[in-house]
Amino acid sequence: MRILPILFTAALLAPLAIAQGAGDVIIKKDGSRVRGVEVNEFLLTGVRGKRGSEDFEVPAHQVANIEWGGEPDAFAAGRSAFERGNFADAAQMFGEAKRQATRPQVQVDAEFHMLKAAVAAIGSDKNAAANAASGAQAWLAANANHWHLPEMMLLAGRAQRLAGTGGTAATTLKELDDRASREAWGPVWSARAKLELALTLLADGKSSEARTTFQAASAAADTALQSPSGDEADLRRLKTTARVGEGETYLTDKDFSKAENFFRGLATGNQADLVAAGRAGEGEAIFLQAQTSNRPDDLRRAQIALAMASVKDSTSGEASAKANYYLGRCLIALGAEREGETFKQRATDYFRLVVDNYPDSRWATAAKQEMQ
Repeated sequence: MRILPILFTAALLAPLAIAQGAGDVIIKKDGSRVRGVEVNEFLLTGVRGKRGSEDFEVPAHQVANIEWGGEPDAFAAGRSAFERGNFADAAQMFGEAKRQATRPQVQVDAEFHMLKAAVAAIGSDKNAAANAASGAQAWLAANANHWHLPEMMLLAGRAQRLAGTGGTAATTLKELDDRASREAWGPVWSARAKLELALTLLADGKSSEARTTFQAASAAADTALQSPSGDEADLRRLKTTARVGEGETYLTDKDFSKAENFFRGLATGNQADLVAAGRAGEGEAIFLQAQTSNRPDDLRRAQIALAMASVKDSTSGEASAKANYYLGRCLIALGAEREGETFKQRATDYFRLVVDNYPDSRWATAAKQEMQ
């Protein structure tokens, strides 16, 4: 007697499932949207599916993201949390989205974003880094031909670096660089792999190798910028990071004078982001030299350079984060005798500014430690 109600319910659910699939939206790097599609496959070559009764494919290098028809509310909550810099919350929301999703494609995508958020949330927690690295490796093993594979390899290498396993990270990143060239994933992935490898070498104290690799990353970014890709903004940021990293290799060597001169050279150019980064690096080098040589009067020079970096940073990005962090450190180093009784509170205000406004910057973790 209950057969008819069951069949009626199934008849209602079937078109709903189809409607959800046909409501996918592919967001392309040029900002355009491909609506009313059903995505069935994520491949290294592209995203495939149906648009009505017609097959379609969007090349992978054109795809920025996908919004899933009928996706769990937790997916949108995860995206929002990630954009706000609440990476731990984002990882939790994406994990919930994976559990709630019924389509395999959505489950895999939610797991990818969960791991991406987990890597962004690592900070200085080596256990979290090791867990994220393990999760990334498992995802790669299960999705060997996925559209997100190059980015997951990059994230795996980053997590391995932050876990303190530099040798493993270097192997992962060299494989990414090699495959990017061999399998034509696009020059942007070669540039990204080289930059992450340089950061790994620098973290392992291999400053000379890191310097050469930073230079290679900068050159790779220049090469990638010669062809339209939709990744131009990211490549310009990558090049700035590579130039800053090159200067930081001198800081690792404790050659503060060479570092100061290098960063001052960056600041004399006509690229606003490099000018700001150069001033921030110059201030950092002067501060570290003053700490080492016990010459507190030099801290005034550091404060001037750091203040200029904050003013010149039109993007309010990494240079501002570094500048405000070291402005706080300068106040602590100068103390009450030179900065008055409120020096600690003013320093805390600088650190809080970094934590609140630049949560995805590496300086946010350092600022939190200073506040504690």
